[in-house]
Amino acid sequence: MNRFKTMPLRLRLTWLMGSILSFACTVLIVTSIAAARQIYDDMPRTRGISVDDPRVGAIPVPIIRVTPDHDFTTVSIISALLVLVVGTALTYIIAGKALKPVTSLSREIEEIDENNLFRQVQVPPSNDEVSRLSLSFNHMVQKLEKAFVTQKQFSANAAHELKTPLTAMIANIEVLQLDDEPSLDEYKETLDDTLRNAQRLSALVNDLLRMNAELHTLNREKFEAQAMLEELLEEHRQAWQSKSLRIETSGGDLLLYGERQLLQRTFSNLIQNAIKYSKPGGVVKLAVAETEDRTRLTIMDTGSGIPEEHLERIFEPFYCVDKSRSRELGGSGLGLSIVKAVIEKHGGDIQVQSVVDVFTSFVVTLPRESEGPTTTNSNQRAVKDGNSAFGFS
Repeated sequence: MNRFKTMPLRLRLTWLMGSILSFACTVLIVTSIAAARQIYDDMPRTRGISVDDPRVGAIPVPIIRVTPDHDFTTVSIISALLVLVVGTALTYIIAGKALKPVTSLSREIEEIDENNLFRQVQVPPSNDEVSRLSLSFNHMVQKLEKAFVTQKQFSANAAHELKTPLTAMIANIEVLQLDDEPSLDEYKETLDDTLRNAQRLSALVNDLLRMNAELHTLNREKFEAQAMLEELLEEHRQAWQSKSLRIETSGGDLLLYGERQLLQRTFSNLIQNAIKYSKPGGVVKLAVAETEDRTRLTIMDTGSGIPEEHLERIFEPFYCVDKSRSRELGGSGLGLSIVKAVIEKHGGDIQVQSVVDVFTSFVVTLPRESEGPTTTNSNQRAVKDGNSAFGFS
């Protein structure tokens, strides 16, 4: 059996068809010979019979009895062998033609190496299994190419973000060393810059570890969303008061279901972004609502907004709409990536809608109990419903 499994598919099909033909021919020969013998054995043994003729009377007609001999058996066996040989040969030829697209596809895939890793195969014009297999392979190649490009961009961006503070630290130390007798203020300034860049490096490394770590959400519990939001607003009170922002909340005492620490860190990131990118004197609104089986939390700010062409990429690691502004405000581009990872681990989804210089709205939907992710339609409807609560459409 193991040897049969290692045979080429063409030979396996031929062997199977040959076995079926052999069985069929054997049954046909045995039944034919048995039926012939039965017929001959049941024939009458009289030498002849009389036939009445009105003109001449009874005329005897002799009956010649034929007994089966070895000629019938020999002819049957030879015929069966011919059918077997011809049928097996035709099966081998037809199987080869039928499997030719598979052979061609296999040859094309074997030619793919590290130099043409993302080359796609030709799709046969037929709408059969081989055609669907070719399409599936091409789709897989496209996904792999996208994943490789994303990983390459991530590595390059991570290296750049790590290199920037290191370069600044080295430059400050080298400048200090050029001075034969640096003053205490110069030492203090260099140490402050070094500490600031070291803290930035530490935060970046922690974000990378947090994003790539496996986010376990096993210790889930129900807790009040309003109480969590009030706690987070109190943590960021100094930030939003310094910009004279007006904070508005709505929704009442609704419950969230999940790991409290992870979700609290997630919504803290979203609230921090809303405060950070809001214009002085603007408004930050937090709304909690419930659908049939999900809890929806909307965070909206009247800040600078996000251009439409950037909306689909803001959850990518290290992606920043305005890198200079993000660096000035202390952002590394990892916050929203972590937020998305945590939300999806909880079986939820996050959507964003924004109009430049008008508003930005993040809508997070979470299941009340453990379940799979939401569908796109429901998420888009959640964004629309969340914005409608604030007077936007």
